[in-house]
Amino acid sequence: MIAARLHAHEDVRIEEIPEPEPTAGEVKIAVAHNGLCGTDLHEYFSGPRACTTTPHPLTGGVLPQIPGHEFAGTVTAVGEGVMDVAAGDRVCVEPLYSCGDCDRCQAGLPQLCRLVMTHGLCSHGGGLAQFTVVPRAMTHPIPDSMSLADAALVEPISVAFNGVLRSEAQPGQSALVLGAGPIGVGAVLGLRAVGVDDILVVEPVAARRAAVAALGVAQVLDPGLVDVADEVRRRTKGRGVDAVVDCAGAPATFSLAPAVLRARGRYVGIAFSDREVSFPPWVLSRGEIELTGSLGYAPGVFRRVIDLIAGGAYPTAGWVEHVELNDLRAALLDLRAGRRIKVLVDLPAA
Repeated sequence: MIAARLHAHEDVRIEEIPEPEPTAGEVKIAVAHNGLCGTDLHEYFSGPRACTTTPHPLTGGVLPQIPGHEFAGTVTAVGEGVMDVAAGDRVCVEPLYSCGDCDRCQAGLPQLCRLVMTHGLCSHGGGLAQFTVVPRAMTHPIPDSMSLADAALVEPISVAFNGVLRSEAQPGQSALVLGAGPIGVGAVLGLRAVGVDDILVVEPVAARRAAVAALGVAQVLDPGLVDVADEVRRRTKGRGVDAVVDCAGAPATFSLAPAVLRARGRYVGIAFSDREVSFPPWVLSRGEIELTGSLGYAPGVFRRVIDLIAGGAYPTAGWVEHVELNDLRAALLDLRAGRRIKVLVDLPAA
């Protein structure tokens, strides 16, 4: 089969390798589409970090690694003992591996497992290949009305929607979304799906602002032209927003939260960032502001997002683009430069 394999820093190769075959409890999938995300960019341009030449303690994955954890396709074979999935079924994949034994797994938080790993970050081959094999438990059937391209977006949209749920934003409340990359767009649409219609978005890149505006968001702010804190206070009559969903992860966006949240408002950080921030703790106390994070997605979120996408809550026009596998490197460069918002790689049929 044809696959992309990450060998080292900025070294991804399109290669022909043997097809994987399912063992007991596994499902083989012909991948139709695989999304590229920020984690893939970090692994390519700043890594590899998640995977090395030492086998991962949970998955056994090593370099070279087939990337790709946002994908959907058609089942072609199943391993022994798999009774409820069959060849021909169309599925998307919830790609998290967890140990099941640590304190976090036992508390019902497998996304926070102490050994958590993702299929396609460090496993036995991700979605940037014509075929991949996953445990049966990772597969989710999709409705007949849902395209495989939309199904490949379930994973990143679940990341965004989990952040929306962590914000505890309620119908009729207001929210500020920082950053209009793919997770930011997903957060905007997720907030709308739970009944939040007073949404402000902050985004410095003009093309991304235009894409969000085209989705019906009227309040899109350019931080280069306005003082965001002043503008939010003006638009909320001095009260502040109920929730801030940070999909940018910059020190400036983190520091903005206390200035724009209402009393007892909640900040949720979704974006991964290792940059340090500093602030006087009293800014939290004076408004009893809550700071929290969101990682991956809790059990049940994936299925809920499938239903939301199938119901039309996540239009893709204007922010999702398709490329061929041979254009992978160019797509990674475009994403890093901000020239694209979301890219789906179309895998060639076998």
